[in-house]
Order: sequence, then structure tokens, then C-alpha cells
Amino acid sequence: MRSGCGILATLLAGAVCVPAWAVACGLSGGGLGLDGQGQAFAGPGATAGMEGIAPTAAGTAVPSDTAETSRFAEGTKAIDANHWADAVKIFTEVANQHGDHADGALYWKAYAENKLGEAKPAQAACAELRKDYPKSRWIEDCGALEVEVRARTGKPVEIDPGASDDVKLLALNAMLKQDEPRALAEIQAILNGDGSEKLKKEAQFILGKHYSNVTYAQIVRIRFVEGDVRIQRGEPAGKTNGAIWEKAEADLPLETGFSLATGAGRAEIELEDASTLYLGENSVLTFNDLHETAGIPYSDLGLLAGTVSLHVHPYVGGEKFILRTPSADLVAHYPDKTYARVESFADAMTVTPLKDGDLRLTGVPRDAAVPGRTWTWTQGQLVDRAGAVDAGTLSSWDAWVDERITQRDAAMAAMMEKAGLTEPIPGLADMQGRGKFFDCAPYGTCWEPADAAQQDEEAALRPRNQRGGFQLAAYQPGIQESPATGTGQRATSAFDETFPCTPLALRYRMVKDPGTGRQTVMAEANVQSEPYDWAVCHAGSWIRHRRHYVWVAGTKRRHVDPVRWVRSGRQIAFTPLHPFDVKGQPAINARHEVFAVTGKGPFEVRPVKLEPNSPIEYLKEAPREYRTAALRPLTRAEAPHMEARMLHGAPGSKEATTARATIPIHFDAKTQTFQVPKEEMHGGKSTTVFAPMTNHSGSLQARGPSFSGSSGSHGSGGSAGGTHAGGSGSSGGGSHGGGSSSSASSSSSGAAASSGGSHH
Repeated sequence: MRSGCGILATLLAGAVCVPAWAVACGLSGGGLGLDGQGQAFAGPGATAGMEGIAPTAAGTAVPSDTAETSRFAEGTKAIDANHWADAVKIFTEVANQHGDHADGALYWKAYAENKLGEAKPAQAACAELRKDYPKSRWIEDCGALEVEVRARTGKPVEIDPGASDDVKLLALNAMLKQDEPRALAEIQAILNGDGSEKLKKEAQFILGKHYSNVTYAQIVRIRFVEGDVRIQRGEPAGKTNGAIWEKAEADLPLETGFSLATGAGRAEIELEDASTLYLGENSVLTFNDLHETAGIPYSDLGLLAGTVSLHVHPYVGGEKFILRTPSADLVAHYPDKTYARVESFADAMTVTPLKDGDLRLTGVPRDAAVPGRTWTWTQGQLVDRAGAVDAGTLSSWDAWVDERITQRDAAMAAMMEKAGLTEPIPGLADMQGRGKFFDCAPYGTCWEPADAAQQDEEAALRPRNQRGGFQLAAYQPGIQESPATGTGQRATSAFDETFPCTPLALRYRMVKDPGTGRQTVMAEANVQSEPYDWAVCHAGSWIRHRRHYVWVAGTKRRHVDPVRWVRSGRQIAFTPLHPFDVKGQPAINARHEVFAVTGKGPFEVRPVKLEPNSPIEYLKEAPREYRTAALRPLTRAEAPHMEARMLHGAPGSKEATTARATIPIHFDAKTQTFQVPKEEMHGGKSTTVFAPMTNHSGSLQARGPSFSGSSGSHGSGGSAGGTHAGGSGSSGGGSHGGGSSSSASSSSSGAAASSGGSHH
């Protein structure tokens, strides 16, 4: 195995080298083998470029003039041809000769036996190799093979202390699939042990990339708002008169089932993969399904009317982005980049590729999808096969979007370099100029606000009894009660008194009306947040540095609050998540100050030190009274005026123009659906009724006819389709396949989705 398996590269690709170890290492029936240093060579007929040299299963250059070498070469050919029984017979003969190739023959014998499903003989061959040839270079390969055998047969994978770093990492990956808590505990032991720096670094890499198969609400927010932008977030808690509209705000979390509508306004939306969408004026956008499973985001949106520019960069294999319109669906898969402007009409969808994109459109030649050329679809069919040159009617909008993207990309690149990250995380660009990064080995790179050092010195000078509690009644993390006046004041240092990711359940409180029984979210002050909060609270972890907590940069997304809950006696508290924390094990940061939570009216959070001699219970989840986060209070707004425009022009015409003809869009608060009028005949008379907006496949909005919670599939008109099966969780789980393309789709059907859940 040695370097041949490319463990780190394999992990980066989102796979592990087991159980298909031989396939991952290039030893499948495709004719690839490994040379003595783990390098691939080109199949059965390949030579090393030297006369008299025969290729072997190990690719080892050996003289071809001995019977043993000739027989070993025959075994090589049997391996390459997938003739496993023949390979076992041949390599058994070579091993029994106890010659120069006996150790290699034992390994390949075990390899072939494993292919035949003969686990015990394969393990016995590796045991014989260790016993008879303790210094053989093939022992490491057998160690990797044994990991695969145990994983395949369901036996517990063990980590051999004497194995190489590569084999230990393979075992860790296999163990994660078998016994997650034990694997995470092993990783923590490695990180705290005296192993090599390489082992620690790659073990931490595995830890940072680890995702369970639980489905979470995706991390999505409104990053920027300008002008009239209204949001509909479903029916408020305790209300029975239907959904309401509110004024949208920046940094507002978005969930499955939410909708945005703009008048004379615009908005920027940031997805979990750090992609961005730009919603133009007089537009309606629905969020039909926003979830992630096993670290793979899935985004399904509907543009009912108006304009949206997409800057979508899927970052992980299996990721899928769908934008639905009344006339067609745009589907983007990993790894393509989609940079385009989409306009949604009542009778058509237009797509205009913009610069630096990699847009693939069904029916459009790859070299024809050039920036500035607009393509039109009606009922899922491409009707403008020549592509109309954009007349520049949206040039000012495109320029605004491009400027936003350019500034954000530059900030993101700068922050990624300073943080030592290889992929973007949501919110990272907004940290630029607001703090400093520094090395905090062995955890990686840490960050703190720019003035943290000065605030740290000021905090140290304050009397201890004046550095205590702060009131969350004002819903401002870092609010401290003045000992002189008893009123809430901003604490000197948010990072000294607390950390910015106070659990959402504590920021708002539900007040129950004793007369009606209805619950209302009460807020005594506006939410105070910093521009860096979104990044540090949704990725990475925390360590104690001097007198405050600092953020440890990381790319793993946090879909729940980055804290551990503890109980000591009657005291309930939370502590920031440490990078080496392991589920089911003690919280590492609990040895520092934790944040005790008390009170039933306004919640009070006070930094305390747990008594070292008192028993500490580590809770699996937040206590019931702190478990459910209410939605952030917003300013109530009137229902927006919405309408869908018509696009007139003969099919294929380059002179298609936007006419004044429009269709009103009505939002039904009871059913939370967007509806349009249509004519129906009743008793010989034509009657106008309202029906939910749909497209040719029926699916268009979260609470429409095809988004009722049933499972369905998503195809992509000419590219490989995938499936999305409904499951438990905030918005349903499932698997998402598909080719690497973006396409206008005419074969999409409904996907599973629910009304969403709390955004974590």
C-alpha cells in the first residue's frame, strides 16, 4: 500500500479506502497494479521499460530467468484478469517455495482469497506473512487488507499500535462506519498522544470532515437587504389566522417553507456551500427544500416571478441545486459553476450566462452558452435555439451583482488564506478587517476580534464581582447588568463575558396568554450581532485563550448550537464546543468557566466555575425549556403586491419583448400558497378561481400540490437524474444523484419537503 492508496487525497474526495481497498488503490480488474513503492503501472502487458523485466502484481522489477519469477508473473496476470481462484493456487505455490517472492506471494494470496470472500484464509495468510517475514515490506499492505476484511465481515476494526500511520488512518475511517463513538474517542487519543505530526494532522482532518447521516436544516441566510424586501415564514406560533408577512433583515436565517417577495428592493442570499443568489426587484422566491444529509447540501427553490442572478458553486460530490420556474427548471450539479441571470415569466423562462461560469443547458451546445446570450424555455422546451443577444436592459443590475460578487470573492479568498482553509464557509468573507488570525497549534488557526487583547486587559482590571452575570432578557449576548444601576449595559468584551454563539433558545422567550393560551415571542430589545457571528457560530470550534474564548477555524458546518450542555447539582450550564470534543465523553472546555442558565422570566446567563469535586452530568441535548428556538421577531408588513409578467414573441424569435400583460399573484395565508387566477366553467358559465402556481411537472412551491411530503425524483433533461426520498428531520433526507451539469429540465417531479424546522 505505502503511498499508493493516497489516503489524504482519498479522504479529500469524500471517500475512504475501505471496504473496496483494492479498487481505491488502483488494483481492480481495470488492469492497474502498484509497483514496489505504490505507484500505478499500465496493466497486464506493461513493462518497466527494461529488457528482461516482467511486470508483477507488485510491479516489482525482477529478473525473468527463474521459475519462481515466471510463476509469480503468472499470478500477476491472474490478478489483473480477476481470476481469483487461479491466483490463489499460483501464489500458494510461490509462497511454499520460500524464495525471494514468498512474502509478496503471501500478500497476493490473501488479496485473492478476500476477493473470493474467504476471510479466514486471507487473515491466516497475513498472519503467516508476519510470522515468517517480520521485516517484509508487504506487511503494511496486509495490514490495510485486514482492515478491509474485518470491515466487510462485520467484525470490529481494531487499530494496531504497531501499524503505519496510513493503516491507522484506514482503520479510523472503517471504524467510523462501524462504531462512531469509539472511532471519535480513538481520534481524540491520537490527538492527545505522542504519535507523529502527520498522523495527528490527518486524524484531525478526518474529525473535521466527519458528518453523520442525520438530516439537518441547511445553513442559509439573507446576507444583504436593500429597499422593500418582505419575508413570509409560515404561521406564527400560537396563531390560527394564517401566515403573515414581515420586513426582511440582513443575517436572517432562511428555512424550508419560507418565501421572499421584493418590490422596489433587492436581496443577497448565502447558501450553506457559500454560494450566493441575488434577488431583483418585483420578484417572488420560495424556499421549497433546504437540507443537508451527511454533509451534502440539497437546495430546491422556486422563482415564481422576477429576476434572480445565480453564483452557485457546489463544493461536494452529490450536491444539487434546483431553481424552478413556471416554465422550466434549472438544475446545477457538482462540480460545475453556475453564474447566470434567470428571469421568470408566466409563460417562459430565460437564462443569460454571465462571465466566469460553466453553465450547461439542455439543448444548447456547450460552446454556444456564452456570456450575454439569452436562451428561452417554455413548458420545459427550448424555444429559442439560436439564442438572443441580450439587449442590455438589465445591464445596471448585472453590474451591481458583479460588483457584489467581486468584492465578496476577494474578501473570501483573503480570509481563507489567513484561516488556512481550503474551501469557503458561509459568513467568512464578513470577517475581513474585524479580527486577527493566529497559530494555535495543535488545533490549527484561531481567530479573535481585533480589540480582544485590549478588552482582555481591561477585563482583568475589573473586580471579579463586576465581571459576573449578564441579562439575556434584552436578547443581546454580552449584555451585563450594571452593579450600580441594575440596568443592562453592553459588556466591555463580548468574548470575555461570553462567546457570540449563545444558544438560540435563550435569545427569545415565548409568553403564554393565560386567557387565550396563545404563545407570543417577546423581545425587549433588538438583536445585537456582529458581522462575524454567522461564520464562527456555524463552523469551527472554540478553545480558551487567556481570559476569553477564541474561534478555531474549520470547515465542518455546525447545524446545532456549538455548545455542550452540562448539569452539576441543580445547576444547568453550557460550554463552547472544543475541537477535540467527542460525543459521549467529557466536555473539554468544562474545566474552564461555563455559562450557567437560570430564570424563567428573562433568562440569566452567568459565567461560573464548576466545582471539581461535584459530579458532572453531560447532557445529550439541551434541557427541554431551552431546546426550541423561536423565530427572530420582525416588523410586521402588509402582504406584497405581486404579479407575473408575460413574455410575448414567436418561438425562436430574437425580438421577444416584455409586454405590459401581467397576471396577479395572490398569497393565500391559510394554505400558505401562491395562487394565480384561472377560468373554469360551472353550469355553462365561466368563473374565475385561484389555483396554486405550478409548472409542467407540477412542483413549484413548498406547500404546493407536489411538495406535500411525498417522495419524488429530480431528473435534468438529458443529464443523469437522481432521487430525493423523504425522511425524518427538518426537511427530509435522501440521496441525490446526477451528472455533473447544470441544465434546464423538463422532467422534474415533486420532491419531499416539510415546513422545515428550527434553523440551527
